[in-house]
Amino acid sequence: MLASHVIGALREKRAELSGAVRQIEQQLAQHRTDLAHLDATMRLFDPDIQPGDIRPRRPHHRNAWFRPGECLRLIYDELREALEPLSTRDLAERIISRRALKLDNDRSRDLIQHTILSSLNRAGATITRLQRGSTVYWQLAQAA
Repeated sequence: MLASHVIGALREKRAELSGAVRQIEQQLAQHRTDLAHLDATMRLFDPDIQPGDIRPRRPHHRNAWFRPGECLRLIYDELREALEPLSTRDLAERIISRRALKLDNDRSRDLIQHTILSSLNRAGATITRLQRGSTVYWQLAQAA
């Protein structure tokens, strides 16, 4: 008796996954066709071009919490207002509070903290990283 329910659920899951695979394979075939057309068009303008030598670029996905440049701008605002260096976690909490972000789980909070950390690491010339024990703190770099 129980086995028929299990088999039914497994069949449903398999149907779902095979449908997803078919859709991805169709997208892949379409992308390959588009690439072939693009390569042919480039050869019309430059017969010596080698399209295979063009390195693939990884797609960049924007996050849902910040518009482009907004995260770093919020970091600067918080660090300017802070009386002392802030840890990454404190900075994340302040930005979450400032933006009034409604987070339904710890994973979202961790992802936002990771986004903030990435922005901090890219702003090396204007934001100073301080290590105190095992905790990292951040402050605005001092003008020379």
